[in-house]
Amino acid sequence: MVEEICHICNDKSTGKHYGAISCDGCKGFFRRSIRKRYHYTCRFEQNCDVTRNKRNACRACRLQKCVKAGMKSNAIQNERDAIGKRKKTPEEGKEDLIDQLVAAEQMCQQLRSSVIKNTSSLAPYDCGKVKWNYEDARSATLDDIGKSIHQQLVLFIEWAKSLPQFSFLAQVDQAALLKGGAASIIVLGVAYRSIHLGMDDTICLANDTLLPKEHATQVGDINCVVGRILAELVNPMRRLDMDLVEYVALKAILFFNPVVRECNDQTSVENARFACLRSLQRRCTDKAIVNQEDDSQDCRSGKLLLLLPSLQAIAQQLVEDVQLARLFGLVNVDSLMEELILNDLKPSDPQILQTSLASPVNTPSVKAEVEVEE
Repeated sequence: MVEEICHICNDKSTGKHYGAISCDGCKGFFRRSIRKRYHYTCRFEQNCDVTRNKRNACRACRLQKCVKAGMKSNAIQNERDAIGKRKKTPEEGKEDLIDQLVAAEQMCQQLRSSVIKNTSSLAPYDCGKVKWNYEDARSATLDDIGKSIHQQLVLFIEWAKSLPQFSFLAQVDQAALLKGGAASIIVLGVAYRSIHLGMDDTICLANDTLLPKEHATQVGDINCVVGRILAELVNPMRRLDMDLVEYVALKAILFFNPVVRECNDQTSVENARFACLRSLQRRCTDKAIVNQEDDSQDCRSGKLLLLLPSLQAIAQQLVEDVQLARLFGLVNVDSLMEELILNDLKPSDPQILQTSLASPVNTPSVKAEVEVEE
């Protein structure tokens, strides 16, 4: 007997769902998309590869392929509530988590332009003590770096708020995770953004300004943070050809750290971390099966996780650079940076994070993108 395959992603089929032969992953994706009325947009030419290992890369093309395969939205709308209450299979649970993480990251990308625009009206971060003589207009100044850090902190909070595992925590634990992970998440984001830059000696900041290694000392990079990001993170990520799913999984693993200071519900945080770790392991196993002749796939999840010790050490040096830049009067530091980056230097001000956690960035167009099924 020939085993049927999913008509959407070519994975193993579990039967006919909503009118098409499909796997549980594509079945769950189509059901969530219709019930939550998600509106997806393809960033390319609406012809993305929707195979088992790439089906999460473009949800617009995946949904389009579901429809072409014969799935009908009215089959979902007419479903009884009892179907929705059944226990999810392990495959569907893993798929849900990856979808949540990718959706959260894509939401941040959609918010980025509005956050950059809002940040442009902030007071200058540069105190005017450094003279600039760059020929490239995209080269980052101290003001660009300060605004980039602020932008990433705003997006970091919005990203965390979109994750169900975070929203279920008490506010004191939410604040602990934000303060414990802010610097590391900034470093990871800069590194991932820089791997496709095509420059071996330059990093790309959140506002698309560039910071070459040779100019880093001019902006107060006493600890050679830029050089370390390039050598210890960007280059290994390039060699591994790290993709978006691996990036978001690694980001979540880094964020859900149960041993950060002032975290009370360590069990819930640890469970969230292990769920993300299992998703990363599964993703890497799938890649190894598909690319059996590629030696770089061997112990892939281990290689990705080995980036974290260097990343956290670099994050600490970034914090020290910010401390020194402020100490020598090179930069102004705003209240959000004080609370999340320099939180060891002064008593915490809970009002700052409470305001950020309660006040979303005003971008209605992405609301549907970040809703998740409970």
